[in-house]
Amino acid sequence: MMGLSQIKYPLSNKLLVMQPQTGELSEPVELETQGKTPKTFVLFEEYSKLNIFETVRTRRSEYERAGRERRKELEDEVEIEVKNFRTWLVESKKLELGTAHYYAIALKGLLLGLPTGVQIAQLFSSVLDNL
Repeated sequence: MMGLSQIKYPLSNKLLVMQPQTGELSEPVELETQGKTPKTFVLFEEYSKLNIFETVRTRRSEYERAGRERRKELEDEVEIEVKNFRTWLVESKKLELGTAHYYAIALKGLLLGLPTGVQIAQLFSSVLDNL
């Protein structure tokens, strides 16, 4: 597995494997990891009641196949979803608005299925966990 980005996804010990040249996701691979699941992923799964891996795979596929107009629509839908997630974090989880904003923003690329979305979410999670 050398040369592949490996990202653990929530609520399991599986890794989300991204191919370096294509940025495509492969199926989850059973591996023990010592990494920590980003809190953003866990919170989003609780909020959406959706598996983050399935969400990323579905969204990436849809975004890659979409034309310019449909991509704009998907981006607008993600903006609304990020805003709703942020509101849920403030109201349900009693997070401060600034913290909720960063958790929500960390998901933006992920919800569009962009290859860097997972890394961005992990980075934000790491920073927020250390505050």
